[in-house]
Amino acid sequence: MKRKIALLSNITLDLIANKLGTEYDVYFPDGFDTWVQEVLNASSGLYSYGAEVIIVLLDGTESVLWKDLDEAKERIDVWKQAVSTLTDNVTAVPIFITTVDIRENRIKSFEERKYRLELENDWYQFVQDKAEKKNNIYALDLSDTVSDIGRNNFYSGKMWYMSSMPYSRDGINAVASEINRALNSVFSQRKKIISLDLDNTLWGGVVGEDGPEGIELSDHKEGQRFYDFQRQLLEMRKRGILLAINSKNNYDDAEAVISDHPAMLLRESDFVSQKINWENKTSNIKMMEKELNLSENGFIFIDDNPIEQETVKGACPEVTVPMFPKDTSTLRSFAEDIWFDYCRPLKVLGEDLQKTEMYQSEAKRKQEMSGSLNLDEYISRLEIKIDIHRIRREEFARVAQLCSKTNQFNVTTKRYTETELEEMDANADNVIYVVYASDKYGDSGLISVIILKKSEDEVKIDTFLMSCRVMGRNIENVIINEIIANCSKPKLIGEYIPTAKNAPVKELYDKLGFSLISDENGHKLYELVVSSYQRKQFDFYKEIRFEE
Repeated sequence: MKRKIALLSNITLDLIANKLGTEYDVYFPDGFDTWVQEVLNASSGLYSYGAEVIIVLLDGTESVLWKDLDEAKERIDVWKQAVSTLTDNVTAVPIFITTVDIRENRIKSFEERKYRLELENDWYQFVQDKAEKKNNIYALDLSDTVSDIGRNNFYSGKMWYMSSMPYSRDGINAVASEINRALNSVFSQRKKIISLDLDNTLWGGVVGEDGPEGIELSDHKEGQRFYDFQRQLLEMRKRGILLAINSKNNYDDAEAVISDHPAMLLRESDFVSQKINWENKTSNIKMMEKELNLSENGFIFIDDNPIEQETVKGACPEVTVPMFPKDTSTLRSFAEDIWFDYCRPLKVLGEDLQKTEMYQSEAKRKQEMSGSLNLDEYISRLEIKIDIHRIRREEFARVAQLCSKTNQFNVTTKRYTETELEEMDANADNVIYVVYASDKYGDSGLISVIILKKSEDEVKIDTFLMSCRVMGRNIENVIINEIIANCSKPKLIGEYIPTAKNAPVKELYDKLGFSLISDENGHKLYELVVSSYQRKQFDFYKEIRFEE
């Protein structure tokens, strides 16, 4: 079933809608430039359609007809009024609003003032103000797309006069591509980790043959292409994407470059895993999955060797394997395409900035596990602290992120936006708890969400999810123990809705002591009588805090 999106614009949308229609069910108003009336009419088809995302695509072609700055401002004020009405009426789904490329009449003398930049900046500031005040609003940079292609290639006078479509074929494809990328950020699971080769990938040449001094890597001339590629990867790491090395190489040769080469931007501390060996690269990926507790579909594999690319595609079909560019002068744009197509989130949160450090700490915990006799000793040696409390204002964005991303430990896999969570929390019959975990190796951050919905004689667990980073430490037992101990109703109801990814929690409620009351094709309901539950003591944890 296709996801539902709505397009609103002051241009004819048929050609763009056709491009998007292969993947999405697209709604757009009938007639040319009727979007304002559609937005202002509360009973219009827009509001009854049930779009999951709304795109407001505004084009500046008509600005060549505006007589002066006053008329221009009046027209843009109409746009502002319509967008304000839309964002007031629609609060629970993402709305993308484009920047505007103003195309004023160029028949002017040198001394005549042009108002293009003033109007573009005014509109951009308006959109940014909306985005800062409302958590479901995002700016879509159409001006940047126009600049990349160039105005003469982006626009087509013939198309405008024939069909009120100002864009050329290239322009239509570019706009559809940008919209698709924005929709991917909403609907697709973003990739978590990039597995990188070294020779002829992060630097030019083969270090085992050329030596650290002979490879191509510098901040100028030929070697700069690899330097700039690393810089883009470093920017991704700073925004929560994990980096790993997967290279057939002598460890000492590679390490000499990573540690000491003056133009090497990515150092050992930037990687969560380094597989520098002569093993099969698919085996290395499988090992990373296990060590980092990541699923195969979270990986991107980057390698200059076509044979390695095809091998990974065949053995790991869920790993994304982009074609490495033959012309390495395009490496920078190659990195940008990877970011836009597979990695860009709607927002970068504080915990995303610490993602690499969190996974590096996880490696130390794995070492601790290998030296422990049993799970209880392992938990005790970690000195785990758990904090459970009701959701706070600053936590809604992170909770929405976990709801959208968490798949393995997620008993119902219900997706909630930030706005929906706020509305849910405002209802006295609902309670949203968040859980933080930390230990002697570091802070794991907000790692779990529990949403409870109360009725007359029971509390239903609507959502119970936990980050895969902390699986295997029985934290779920602690959470449920506290939830039951503080339950205000006679019964607690658990639900398991099976998906392709959440098999690890298939028997979670069985293990937690709930009784199965129904099972319809794997969709299970459980019940626990609160009065019969004997609260457990978890002495292996250093501290457990629960705040109502």
